Amino acid sequence: MRILATLAAFVFLNAARVTISSAAWPDHPDSLIILHTNDIHAHLLPFDDSQGTVVGGAAARAALIARLRSSDRKTLLLDAGDVFQGTPLYNFFRGVPDYRSMTLMRYDAGALGNHELDDGPASWLRARSEAAFPILSANVFVAGDSSWASRLFPVPAGIRRGARWIGGARVPDGAPLRYLATPYVVREVDGVRIAMLGLTTGEIVSIVSRTRNPGVAVSDPIAVASTLVPELRAKADFVIAVTHVGVGEDRALASRVPGIDLIVGGHSHTFLWDPVFVSNRNANGYGGTAIVQAGRWGDRVGRIAVGVGPRGIRGLTDALLPVRPSEGEDPRVAAMLQPFRDSIATSMDKPVFRNPAPVSMSGLEQGETPLGDFVADVILETSHADLAVMNAGGIRAPLPQGRVTVGDIYTVLPFDNTVVTVPMKGWQVRELLDFIARRLGKGGFAQVSGVQFVIRRGRADYIRVGGHPLESDRAYRVGTIDFLYGGGDGYTMFEKAGPAVRSGVFTRDAAIDFLRRHPGYEFKKRDRIHWEGALPMRDLFHFSR
Repeated sequence: MRILATLAAFVFLNAARVTISSAAWPDHPDSLIILHTNDIHAHLLPFDDSQGTVVGGAAARAALIARLRSSDRKTLLLDAGDVFQGTPLYNFFRGVPDYRSMTLMRYDAGALGNHELDDGPASWLRARSEAAFPILSANVFVAGDSSWASRLFPVPAGIRRGARWIGGARVPDGAPLRYLATPYVVREVDGVRIAMLGLTTGEIVSIVSRTRNPGVAVSDPIAVASTLVPELRAKADFVIAVTHVGVGEDRALASRVPGIDLIVGGHSHTFLWDPVFVSNRNANGYGGTAIVQAGRWGDRVGRIAVGVGPRGIRGLTDALLPVRPSEGEDPRVAAMLQPFRDSIATSMDKPVFRNPAPVSMSGLEQGETPLGDFVADVILETSHADLAVMNAGGIRAPLPQGRVTVGDIYTVLPFDNTVVTVPMKGWQVRELLDFIARRLGKGGFAQVSGVQFVIRRGRADYIRVGGHPLESDRAYRVGTIDFLYGGGDGYTMFEKAGPAVRSGVFTRDAAIDFLRRHPGYEFKKRDRIHWEGALPMRDLFHFSR
């Protein structure tokens, strides 16, 4: 059955007006229901949202999913990646409770996110054994000459074309490559053949650790989809791309690969209260592709209803439904999580600091922020440097008002990054700050300490280090993290500098010690970064990775 009929309705529903009652959607007896999540980032336990409401948690998400399934016969449950990294549960258990909880919820498939590779492919594969569902990526590969990789499927020449190793080097044509994850699956749901293709952001070339991912390669996701989607169209009635590329890239994918009916996306942490519809040459009867995404941290579950019958698609609706522990929790998931929770509760609940007001994480890639200044101050003091640089993407959560615990700091700084000190000449510091200036409003922007400068026409000007003008030939000490020193987020200028002094101190541990040494620390902007002219407009759909 090909999807040939005209789309009768493409109804956009605002989640604020939607209840969990199935009456909120068209009552097609043959509707396919797709539930979707993305960017959970190890938020397995409930947390407070910006309004102070307790939301999220795997047990509450499981209960909501069970309620939604109870009245829907044909249901798929999909996740668009970045299951890992973001709370202490990941730091201690490396994804095991995450995939175990998703197995209990009976996920049908998930995409491979970039943060699944934060500790390298071997660590991911160990956690992967807990997932009783396929994890999809058609464009992430591993070198095929190791003993463990020999068990994986080889990558065809047309798929691997243009592949690059993590770090950016091109993969030689003769190098053996194998799929790290499953590229796609085709399932039949009540007579409807559904293809699910996994795609991962090509940004992993620069945003995952090169040292932890030797032998990992990636191809352009759109190029790979262009090759595979025609094949999937011949096998299926309905083609879904489960992507971890961000909404901006999803739009490009839909425009350039018209055979996809639905994109279930992640990576940009976007709350798409209404689906994005991209008109293209899709021969599915409505000439386009719908894109959905459900924010981040699992405090919403998306619900899509697609009317698929003998005459094709009859309608498509979507809504983002709130996950509220007050409305019930799944006892099996709660019981599974309890031992993990108990084992770290004492250490994570230790007090660190008393905060008079909440500290937002917003605006980290749009300019200087109080939270960014704090982390940069931590690195400056720990590294004993002249100036310090911290990538905005490494700061992942706000700080609450009142009692701040060790667990809160882990959530703000979840990555296993350590503080390093790099010797640089003044001209190299200028190159570094010019790069930061070019990244204003984009991924890769940084927060700084010990330095002031003005962003002027995409360059750093009026640079002062320690209150004095930058001197091109003077030697400076630059504090940063090992991820940036290794070229992460495009900071390749560190490769021209001298060898780093490695402290071995995790950034989060340094932050805990810093706050305990400075109980009166004031979170505020300290006038370090200014700009002339209009602030560059950030890509609306891409702000978190």
